[in-house]
Amino acid sequence: MRAHVIQAARELLQAEGPQAITLKAVAVRAGVTHGNVTYHFGTVDALHSALITSVIEDITSATTAAVAHLRQGEMSTRDVVDVVFEAFDVGGAGRLAAWLAATGADDRLAPLYAIIADLVGELAKGDAGRQAGGTSAIGLMMATVVFSALGESLIGTGLEAALGLERGSARQFTADGLTKLRESRAEVMSQAGYPHRFTQL
Repeated sequence: MRAHVIQAARELLQAEGPQAITLKAVAVRAGVTHGNVTYHFGTVDALHSALITSVIEDITSATTAAVAHLRQGEMSTRDVVDVVFEAFDVGGAGRLAAWLAATGADDRLAPLYAIIADLVGELAKGDAGRQAGGTSAIGLMMATVVFSALGESLIGTGLEAALGLERGSARQFTADGLTKLRESRAEVMSQAGYPHRFTQL
């Protein structure tokens, strides 16, 4: 029942936005009674927390798999960027994150930040090209990917149209930047004497 209700909440998130997620609306969407939803979640805040966890788990699974495929040469950098962008757009993570931040509840995004930080740490293992202050270039690029994905999920279609850009132009620009960073990092590490396997992200 919990999984069924959370799925209904995700459908509402994608169709109408996070502000539409109330206990009553989710009950109607799920085809169950308001009492059923209340019994399993208690409050709308608890339902929101469960929804956030579900969305974050999907992002984690998708990005982890994408990075593994990238390292094995089974996916391109653009493919990985697409995974992140799609998670924020189609998956509803972008609208949810923006809503939480706008309502002062961005502390609930801490698990998402932690996952992204872990991913960056994995990508930057053995990084020989750390920037001044210890900030990883990989971290900066991943932040750029997430910022771009968030922006596209909210205003991408309208903004690209207003600027006379083809749909997906910002996504391609982001992918090109990550590709160049990977190539530059591989060259730096190769010159530093790292084995070839450590030069791949």
